[in-house]
Amino acid sequence: MSSTESKPDRTEKLVSLTYALTTTRIGYTRAQLRGMVDDYAGLSDEAFERKFERDKETLRNLGVVIVDGKGRSESSWDAGDPERRYRVLPSDYPLPALELEATEAAVLGLAARVVAGGGLGRQAARAAERLGLSTDLSEPAFSAVIDTEAEHLEPLIRHAALGNPVKFTYRTADGRTEPRAVMPWGLGHRHGHWYLAAGDTRRDGERLFRLDRIQGSVAQLSPKAEDFVPQAYGRPDRFSMAAALDRLALATPSETARLLVPEGGGGTLAARAHVRTHGADGVHLEVSYRDARSLAAEVAAEGARVLEPASLAAEVVRVLAAAEAPHRGEAPASRLSARRGGRVAAETTVSRALDLVAFVVQRGAPTPDEVMERFGLSRDELDSELTRLRNCGVPNGLHDELLDVEWDEGSVTISNAQALAEPINLNLAEAAALLIGLDAMSSAPEGSYTAEALGAISTVAARLRALRPELADFEQLLAVRASSRERAGLAAALARAGEERFLVELDYAGSSTPGGRVIEPIRVLDVGERSYVQAWCRTRQAPRTFRLDRVVGATVLEEHFAPDAQRAAAVRGAVFTPSETDVEATLAWGPAWADRALAHAPLRTGKAGELLATQIRVRDSAYLVRLAASAAGDVVVLEPAVLREATHRALRSRLDQALTDAAAAGVVPDELAAVAEGRAR
Repeated sequence: MSSTESKPDRTEKLVSLTYALTTTRIGYTRAQLRGMVDDYAGLSDEAFERKFERDKETLRNLGVVIVDGKGRSESSWDAGDPERRYRVLPSDYPLPALELEATEAAVLGLAARVVAGGGLGRQAARAAERLGLSTDLSEPAFSAVIDTEAEHLEPLIRHAALGNPVKFTYRTADGRTEPRAVMPWGLGHRHGHWYLAAGDTRRDGERLFRLDRIQGSVAQLSPKAEDFVPQAYGRPDRFSMAAALDRLALATPSETARLLVPEGGGGTLAARAHVRTHGADGVHLEVSYRDARSLAAEVAAEGARVLEPASLAAEVVRVLAAAEAPHRGEAPASRLSARRGGRVAAETTVSRALDLVAFVVQRGAPTPDEVMERFGLSRDELDSELTRLRNCGVPNGLHDELLDVEWDEGSVTISNAQALAEPINLNLAEAAALLIGLDAMSSAPEGSYTAEALGAISTVAARLRALRPELADFEQLLAVRASSRERAGLAAALARAGEERFLVELDYAGSSTPGGRVIEPIRVLDVGERSYVQAWCRTRQAPRTFRLDRVVGATVLEEHFAPDAQRAAAVRGAVFTPSETDVEATLAWGPAWADRALAHAPLRTGKAGELLATQIRVRDSAYLVRLAASAAGDVVVLEPAVLREATHRALRSRLDQALTDAAAAGVVPDELAAVAEGRAR
């Protein structure tokens, strides 16, 4: 590209730098690169250094390994040597052949589907395409969907792998914000949340941080920074992220509550009650607990009644009074806008451009339709990509130092591109995404996968770790715990019944139509913090998705059901398929619950006063009542008015009943009135 032409965009610049560094035998000095690249022209020394370091960081994130003229890694360089050279060894660029057996390829394809969401979900999909994996595979009896769209997940994985200290602002459980400077040790997923384990200078030791409570950006700390974290806070040799997640297990219950629920009702409370007694007035439950506030929120959400103790009955009044008060009167105005995807990162566009070059070169002369299908491009987008690639090569190089790109209606060809002819090696994030998927599969309840599949998971994970030296200590760095492990016996039994095609009778405490069901189990599915069994319900003659934490009991029957591919496909898609009866509502989220708003896949977001507001779609209005009740004032239904009024009536009814029950349990009337009125203000 001549210097008289327009300045290249960043994708063009980075593809050209990759090409130049890969084709040189001796490398380029910093000064040579500064003179070659138009985007560096006219910059001050300080501005050039910042931009050059950012470009190098992006290339490293893509998986491009930069060495000096003698093949030594950057960590061994003399930082003050102006004559040091930069290059990429041809042997370091391409993706090594993994030589996967059929079962290994199958489990790796499934692992790519486990990882969902924006960042790492896209990385997993790109890695699967580059490895030639099929994600159109037969469905196992157990499946998981791990949301990796947490804003800071991908950069924190890099910082933890490379041992970089970071700083951020953190919102504590009680809503306070505090600055933190930490040394990342590892990241893990459990109970539907991502956690960062780190050496914390404030705590002078290990601390777990929920990623959805990190406010603003995460910044790497400079060694010269006042709050720089010394290596003494680095990851201990014996640290295990899996062990850190296991320590998140719920505390041992120390109290017992007596509750009353309607026959077939009670939801999660009925499912985990250790005593259930059926009577004329409903079902009496005995539930163990440790934290009265958490149980009170659950009781309020399920519409249960507290018989004793009085302290719990009073806490339920507090929760419901706080939930009911903000639903009185007119709703505050809200302003919403559609969620935007934002600008596509340079790493994404550069990776796609390099993959496109390798695809075309290896295919010889694919048709435009084949290229568009492979990369999900429109014809205009393909033309734009190919036009950009025509400008790529050695920056300001001669004609034979540029990519030769030609296309017409019948074919696409790219020549003079042997240095980029092989797919680029997996970058750290791509390898980590696949390893996260494999770890989620390996953490599934016992019996979810065959011994052959588990062996393949272990073998493939070892090969992936070998591709990226930064992930050699993966067990320390990353861990995932399947949600169904919390009810492993039930999940495993349902998965086996599905595999062997046995009918199952469920005693289900659902929110709308509780009671006994006979089902054909298709698969056990983990999504976020919930576990489900997806099944064809013979009782309802329709696909149904049942939450495992609402299953009171399950009996595997001796009767088999016949396989039905069409019915199974309908069942698997039912949990994510919008229904004609779905309702849309606008909610306001208080600070303590704002981090849960995105988990509800908002259609639009905005503000209601100082609060976060979102528009979401839910199955029915009863869900809004449960959500508002459990949030104790931190989730308020704003619109439409009919749903706001219905939610208020339901909350008021539950509060009136809770006041009656608290008085019967022995709460002093004056104290009870003060509790309700004080929380309602």
